[in-house]
Amino acid sequence: MRACLHCALARALGDEADELLRRRVVVTFGRSEAVWLPIAGARIYRELRRLLRRAASVGQDTTVRLNVIDLTGKAHVEVTAAVLTGGHAAVFSCAFPRFVGSALPSGFVEGYR
Repeated sequence: MRACLHCALARALGDEADELLRRRVVVTFGRSEAVWLPIAGARIYRELRRLLRRAASVGQDTTVRLNVIDLTGKAHVEVTAAVLTGGHAAVFSCAFPRFVGSALPSGFVEGYR
């Protein structure tokens, strides 16, 4: 099982579009490469929708800046939502594992000789 983070994000943004428009929230997204994760797309989608709702709840007439943080060597990929409205700033995030949980008990090849 593999799911595309960007595909889930596009779907979440589409499903939240009416509420974002109602609140006059502008969402921007930085350019990033496609990220495939070993978890169900529905789980990614739900977390991203929750992230968007939290960011939009900061206020009306705001801008939400989304970023995907995908660093080599990290065990997870993080999506952040930075919001600035008036004098109030907030950053929300959610993270998704890059590993398959059931494979962890078998250990790491580097540790065996």
